[in-house]
Amino acid sequence: MSRERVYRWRVGAVAAGALVALGLLYASPLLLAATAVPLSYVVYGAVSSVPADAAVRVERSLADATPPPGERVTVRLTVENVSGATLTDLRAIDGVPDDLAVVDGSPRGSFVLRPGESATVAYDVVAKRGEFAFADPVVRLRSPGAGRVVTETVPAAGERELSSLDPVSAAPVGSTTPLRTGTHPTDSGGEGLEFHSTREYRPGDSISRIDWRRFAKTGDLSTVSYREERAVRVVLVVDARPVGRVRPRAGAPTAASLSGYAAERIYETLVDGDVTTSVAAFGVDGTDPSVPTGAGTVPWVDGGADDATALARSLFDAVQRVADGPEAGSGGPGVVSSDPGPAVSEGEAGSIGVGPAADEEATTGRQGVESQERATPDGGADAVDALLSQFPARARVVVVTPLVDDWPVSFVRRLRRREYPVTLLSPGAASEASLGGRVAGHERDVRLADVSAAGATAVDWDRDEPIEAALATALSRLQGGSHG
Repeated sequence: MSRERVYRWRVGAVAAGALVALGLLYASPLLLAATAVPLSYVVYGAVSSVPADAAVRVERSLADATPPPGERVTVRLTVENVSGATLTDLRAIDGVPDDLAVVDGSPRGSFVLRPGESATVAYDVVAKRGEFAFADPVVRLRSPGAGRVVTETVPAAGERELSSLDPVSAAPVGSTTPLRTGTHPTDSGGEGLEFHSTREYRPGDSISRIDWRRFAKTGDLSTVSYREERAVRVVLVVDARPVGRVRPRAGAPTAASLSGYAAERIYETLVDGDVTTSVAAFGVDGTDPSVPTGAGTVPWVDGGADDATALARSLFDAVQRVADGPEAGSGGPGVVSSDPGPAVSEGEAGSIGVGPAADEEATTGRQGVESQERATPDGGADAVDALLSQFPARARVVVVTPLVDDWPVSFVRRLRRREYPVTLLSPGAASEASLGGRVAGHERDVRLADVSAAGATAVDWDRDEPIEAALATALSRLQGGSHG
């Protein structure tokens, strides 16, 4: 607690002294009487004080203490006068974490509280991934004459921390649709449990697979094939490139940050379902020693590795550092330069799914799209080739991207040419409040249509809607369909 005396009425004291001097000099009763006005202010300021028993109680509450990133959270700070005196000038300011932006309301308040009365300050912050501790609020009391000031830091009861979910370890149970675990049926015949077809018996076929009922009826030997089951393998690709590090409004997480968060939630759900899940990330510097890489420069975690979960955690942490950190897009440590990457020639374009070869596969009739797909991130076509060489042959691929440019569409087309089943989940990146935002939103809608036209499943995550609905849709589409 600090106590301070403020000499607010020095001008009044000077004025009173001047009037007294002039009154005596000119023997003027009027001037002497006029000194009563400034003198009364000086005396009032000198005798007024903060009540000695002044005391307040502060309580903080959060509308949601564990929100997903990007969600607005209302914070309420209630100040109660627990003394027997009236507090005529009470001011309070909450200790908002520096990394959280206040987007509505104010964490400051000024009140007059009688004994037992309380008042509440309400404001909204935008959640970010991580844990953020609120500092104790500061309360300032001033005397009626504002000549005495008491400032005190008051511990706040109630909630003290806002923790945006850490999906790898703390995603809410049952918040998403679980993927069917273990194996999944394919359209090809082989070993399994579900009937697929029959064929003519061949020497060497197992006796247990002979259709003895048909043999009893016709005397012909035939072999039963069952729907072949294969282990589920998923590759999760996160797009955290600098082009996606855009915000719809000040203080909100970037679109790339939301992509990283959604990918974490998907990864946690798949791993909990015993699904072998590998992770790749574009936009993270693969030369950083803390970032796991495989055969190429694009960060990669093999889902079959013994320490896959720990490596995935370190990769997701790296994604969030570059996607929503203070150095995002600046080329700082662990960040790829904001330059989208080296341009590729027309010959190279055909090999990475852009240029004339990809244009032949486009079914939407868009003109000029391929001319915008001349840049590939993180080392160009060679890096993408090295990454794809690590994909399991029969994996299902989930791409999480803001879709703010055309490169993810060309990447999906390339995956489809290799016959990978692809699901693309995209958080909205643009604000509809401006003309530019509406244009960007329209271009993203066109890209979502292009993804669907390429034979992939496109899931649009509206940032104003809970993430659970988008994740449930993406996972249900992932478990539907097959890869023979």
